Amino acid sequence: MRSSLLTVVWMVVAMALAMSTGCGNSGGTDKPPLPPLIRPIAQPGDCGLDSPAFCETFETASPGGRGGDLDEKVWSFARWGHETRQHFVRNPVGTVVTRVVDGMPPAPAALNPQPMFPSVLCGQTFSGVLMPYDVVVCNGAGVDGTMSHQLNEVYDDQGDFAINSFRSRQLFDFTDRTGTVVFDVDAKVNPLNLGHGWWVEFWITDDPAPMPYHEAPGVLSYPRNGVGINFQGLNSCPQGRSATQISRVFVTKNYEILHDYMGWTLQLDSDTARCITIADQKLNRFKIMISKDQAEIWASDAGDTNLHRIATAPMLDLPFTRGYIHLQHSQYNGLKDGPVTPVQTYRWDNIGFDGPTYAIPRAYEFPDNNLPDIDGAGGRVYGYPMNDKDWTTLQLDGVDLGGAAKATLSMTAQVILGDTIEYNFNGGPPHSYTITAPKSDGRDGLRGLTIDVPLAELKTGANTFTFKIAAPQKYGAEAIGNLELTLEPGN
Repeated sequence: MRSSLLTVVWMVVAMALAMSTGCGNSGGTDKPPLPPLIRPIAQPGDCGLDSPAFCETFETASPGGRGGDLDEKVWSFARWGHETRQHFVRNPVGTVVTRVVDGMPPAPAALNPQPMFPSVLCGQTFSGVLMPYDVVVCNGAGVDGTMSHQLNEVYDDQGDFAINSFRSRQLFDFTDRTGTVVFDVDAKVNPLNLGHGWWVEFWITDDPAPMPYHEAPGVLSYPRNGVGINFQGLNSCPQGRSATQISRVFVTKNYEILHDYMGWTLQLDSDTARCITIADQKLNRFKIMISKDQAEIWASDAGDTNLHRIATAPMLDLPFTRGYIHLQHSQYNGLKDGPVTPVQTYRWDNIGFDGPTYAIPRAYEFPDNNLPDIDGAGGRVYGYPMNDKDWTTLQLDGVDLGGAAKATLSMTAQVILGDTIEYNFNGGPPHSYTITAPKSDGRDGLRGLTIDVPLAELKTGANTFTFKIAAPQKYGAEAIGNLELTLEPGN
């Protein structure tokens, strides 16, 4: 009897939530249909939340996908990095760093000095680490000092801008309320930072396009609608260079920046409270309380469970109230601001959010490319170059269409404004996608894309995706990577 009553309650709540969007699962043109509401999976108190919809503690490793030990049923993982002459490439990662300059082969490790602030992986020095073994679950000290499993992810910025980004597949809903997101990470920044180094970012976006960002060298992946908080620091904390703070808060609408708030323009309780102390392998705890119009950001000092409010971001004017949580490790040429390591590891734990619990979609990762880098540095190319003459075909096995209500294809694309990607599924009808946003003066750069896929063109089992750039090719270095097919469930 009690089970039947709970089922009726969940059905009523789900109907109310669907009606509040202005579209049910039949959908509209402005907002995607909601996935079905399900009973909470997490228990009260998980991740320190009273009513958690999602909680990840990384106690169990799930090796085998693009994200290493991440569970790809729950998380989507994306990488970006490049060498001087090649995009979508990652070199072997190690404590002693080698460099490729203007196509010359790397110098022997013995000739490379040990940089300041060397990184460790799972608490140990390391060398020769390649994808996907750069994302691993291992033991580490939590904020409270107790040992537990954490997610370690690491890369070498290779002398330019690079990102690791991972996204929860479950929807976070803060409609008509203040929602809460929590996570732990050792949020260190380069102590010699003058604009280069390493830092972490937090994003919420209204669609699952990977790797949301504002703008960086070679990166223009503004989300369609999103909000991002950058913890890069401003080099002005009373605690000195062993501290960080919010450097910027971004809001995007229709792929353009709606707000760009510098950290010192936010509402701050005090000059000291705006900053938190940081240290390698000592986690900070974050709590972000967000509504359509405002975000309160709370955090702790390194290795301390006590949270304090570091800033309030008012007047967000968010053009959405449901979206996906992205956590990002960003780097920009750490060596440029001093002899610091360009190889950095971040440790993540206890990621959760509250609110209604929606069904998690099924997702299938296309295999990454696996070619050697052209500079002979021992790296691997994981993206797929495109031209206007040759079609590339990728196969995706094991697709289950059962109960699917909607399908999308997500990717990161190195393209230029006006480029058109031609494609088809399973040799079916031809399609094209033209890059129209963001404008950004027509510059080339990385973008995150999500494209609707007709369910009728997919099939259970093996599927093919065939693509190229439409002629005439405008840029000459177009490429795509981090591809995945997502099937949203229906009611």
